[in-house]
Amino acid sequence: MTTDLAVIDHSARAHSSVGGSSAKRILECPGSMLLCEKYPGKSSEFAEEGTAGHEAIDMILQGKTEKDRDVIDLTFNGIVITEEFFDEAIAPALEIFDTLDKELGGIDYYNEQRVVFPGIEGAFGTVDIVGSARDRTVVIDWKLGRGVPVLAEENVQLLYYAYAAAHTEPTSKFFSRDKPIELFIISPRVNDGEPMTRWMTSYLQLEAFAIDLKRAVARALEPDAPFKLGPHCRFCNGKIGCPLYNNLAADTLALTPDQLAAQLAEKLPYADAMIELGKSLKEMAHSLLEQGQPIPGWKLVNGRATRNWVDEDKTLRYLAKVGLPAADRYVKKLISPAQAEKALKAAGLPAELPKALVDAKSSGTTLAPESDKRPAVAVAPDALKMLADRLSAR
Repeated sequence: MTTDLAVIDHSARAHSSVGGSSAKRILECPGSMLLCEKYPGKSSEFAEEGTAGHEAIDMILQGKTEKDRDVIDLTFNGIVITEEFFDEAIAPALEIFDTLDKELGGIDYYNEQRVVFPGIEGAFGTVDIVGSARDRTVVIDWKLGRGVPVLAEENVQLLYYAYAAAHTEPTSKFFSRDKPIELFIISPRVNDGEPMTRWMTSYLQLEAFAIDLKRAVARALEPDAPFKLGPHCRFCNGKIGCPLYNNLAADTLALTPDQLAAQLAEKLPYADAMIELGKSLKEMAHSLLEQGQPIPGWKLVNGRATRNWVDEDKTLRYLAKVGLPAADRYVKKLISPAQAEKALKAAGLPAELPKALVDAKSSGTTLAPESDKRPAVAVAPDALKMLADRLSAR
């Protein structure tokens, strides 16, 4: 089946699954596109918090607040902006942006701009910052969550937004074929990573990317659209119905401990995705039961109850009346090093703590791919033998 790459029309469906966040997965696994429409996912609390942060930043950048901190305690997307979230995510993100603006000699920009990806019917997204400095076009994506750093280099989501912005009014004015394009990811809360990464690209590279994506979407609409396992499986809500993925889970469970140990390098890239598959199954079952659809052998029950004081003032009076000493009515604890640095910075005091006061100890080793920038931990030969014995004893 051949498909005209000029316009791929899937207007007959309710919506397009081709967006900035899904483009990389569709490039890697075209078969996942329609599968994800069949098994739509739910937005996570982390995604909801991120959306709230984006909306708060948008309000600040539009000059709708007298002070940046005025967004604290406001509700966006059903999420209240706490002081902690503001100090950890929003304030440092804006500081990084201000520093970048000065470095580039000023950026003329639009923020939270809806852009349309040409050539794929219904494909669109919202670019956080798109604009022009003296010698380059600038495209920025805020990442306000914690966790694994996301890098700007060859970032498919940013390439998607940049190409769409280059073909959407009014943002197209920031682009020209002979002007370099720099992509940025600002992520102030990441662990073990840079709060800002950047990568220079070109208009020609944007066009090459667009051709690849259009071809992948065309392939996704064919009856025999291919599936491919990979790291992208982790965040694919369609994996619950993926033939390759379900075979992987079944085949892995059928292995003996020795066979599994021999195939660990092959299986490990999909470990997180298999965990997510189990979570997806449980979420689907919970949702169906809430809707009144029975599942043989399963039911909904109340979760473990947590106890809270109805009225703290009345509680304190009661504890005093029965004779509980005042010192025993509260739990006091010294703030953590991270909390101390935050408090010192907020008070305008030197935030760097003396090395003699802080003992940084690792909680142990953790599994990481070879591409991780952290150095590998040297493991003693006896420890390797103990690990092998433990695996063989399963």
